[in-house]
Amino acid sequence: MPPPLHSASPTPGPSGTGRRRDRTAEALYAWCVQNHDAGYVFSQDELLNAGIIPDKKLEILLTSTQHLVNRALFKLHDRVGGSIGWELVEEEKAKNQIGLSRDEKMVYACIENSGTAGIWNKTIKNRISAHAQVLERVLKGLTNKGLIKSMSSVKNPGRKMWILAGLQPNEEATGGAWFTNGDLDTSLLQAVATVVQKYVSEQSWEETDDGDQSSPVNNKRKAPTDGFDDEAETRSKSSRLENSSHHHKGKGAPTHPRTFRPYDSGYAKYPTLTEISRYILKSNITGTILPQNAIAQLLDVMVYDNKLFKVSRKPNSEDDDDPDNNESVTMYRSFKTPQDLHEDNQLVARANSQKLDVRNAALRQQVLEDLGPGGSSEVPCMSCPVFDICEDGGPVNVRTCVYFDQWYDVLATADREADVGVYAPKDKGRSKVKGHGKEGAMIEVEVEVGDGDS
Repeated sequence: MPPPLHSASPTPGPSGTGRRRDRTAEALYAWCVQNHDAGYVFSQDELLNAGIIPDKKLEILLTSTQHLVNRALFKLHDRVGGSIGWELVEEEKAKNQIGLSRDEKMVYACIENSGTAGIWNKTIKNRISAHAQVLERVLKGLTNKGLIKSMSSVKNPGRKMWILAGLQPNEEATGGAWFTNGDLDTSLLQAVATVVQKYVSEQSWEETDDGDQSSPVNNKRKAPTDGFDDEAETRSKSSRLENSSHHHKGKGAPTHPRTFRPYDSGYAKYPTLTEISRYILKSNITGTILPQNAIAQLLDVMVYDNKLFKVSRKPNSEDDDDPDNNESVTMYRSFKTPQDLHEDNQLVARANSQKLDVRNAALRQQVLEDLGPGGSSEVPCMSCPVFDICEDGGPVNVRTCVYFDQWYDVLATADREADVGVYAPKDKGRSKVKGHGKEGAMIEVEVEVGDGDS
C-alpha cells in the first residue's frame, strides 16, 4: 500500500526543521539512497517506476521532488535531450544549505561545484551575475557560518580563491609536496635532491683500487698548437718544492681520492623511481611522507638540470614501476661520481665559510668550473689560492710568483709530447728574426717566406 500523500504533523524531517513532512518525498529519498550513490542523476521515469509515487501520478512526483529540492536533498539538472533530472545529495551536505538565502545558495553551489580546485571571486560574479558588494556580503556570511574558506593558489597567487570548508585544495592549487603555504620549500627541495643525487651516484659507478689504471677517464691536457716558451726546461726545482710546501703547510698528509669507473654497457641495476622512493622513505629526511609522484617531479627537474640522466631496460617480473608501460623500465644514472659530489660539497662549504679569503677563493673556483677548462681559466692566476694578496710590491707579485713554474713545466711537457711549439720540426717556410723589445729583451719573431719575395 503506498504511503499517504501528506501528513500535517510538524515533526522534524531530514532537514532538522519544523516544517511539514512529506512522507512520500521521504520514502522516495530513502529509496534513492538505498539504490544509488550520492551524485547520481535520476530521470523522471526512474522515479515514477520506483514504486513510491501513488498511481505514478506526475503531479505527486513533482510535489515530492520540489520538497526535496527545497531541503537541498535533490539538485535540479538538465539532461541530454532537454528533460529534467534530479541529482541525489547526501543528507549531511544538505544540512549545510538549510536556512540559506537564494544568493547564498547560488554562491555556495558555485563553490561546491569547483571541488578541490577552488574558484575565483570574479568567476563566481560572472556565473551568477551578482553585484560586487552583494557577492562580498554573501561570501562573508558563508565564511562566518563555517561553510566556505579562502585559499591561495600557486598558479594564480594574486587571486582570491574560495573552497568548501571541509575540503583541502588539490596539488594543482597548492603545488604539491614541495610547497608550504603556497611558497616553494627550497630547503626541503635541496635537501632531498642532495640525498637522491648521492644515492644514485653510488649506484651508478664502480669503485676501483688506487692503483687501477683501467678507468677510461683521461684528464691529460691537450697541448696548444702554437707552443710555449722553452724556459720551463731551465726553471729550478727549488721553486716547485717551495710551491708544494706552500700548499701543504700546516696540513696533514694528503689523502688519496677515491677512483671510480662506469659499469659495462648493458648494466641493468641502476635505481628506479620505486627504489629511490623507498630509499628516501627509509632515510627519514622529512617529517612527512613524500608521495611517489612528487619524487618523480624532482627526478624530472634533476634530469633537466643535467644532474641525472635516464636509461631504460626491459621489464621483469619484479618490477612495479610504470604499470601502464610494459615495454621498458626507466632507470636513473648520475653524471658525477661520489668523489666528485664530495668535492662539490666541500666547495659549497668553503663558499659559505665565515672567512673572507676562503669564501672568495671558493667562489672564484665555482666561476671557473662553470666556465669549464680552456682559455684564460687555465692561467694559474685564475685559481691561485693567494690571488687576493697578489699585487705589485706585495708579499706575492708577478715577479716573485712561484706558481708559474709548475704551470710552465706542465705546458712544456705537453708541447714536447705532442711535438708542437718550439719542439716541433723546423718549418722550411718559416724563418726567425731576432730583435730587441721595448725594454731591451731579446725576442724572436717567425715570418712567412714567400716564393715571389726577394
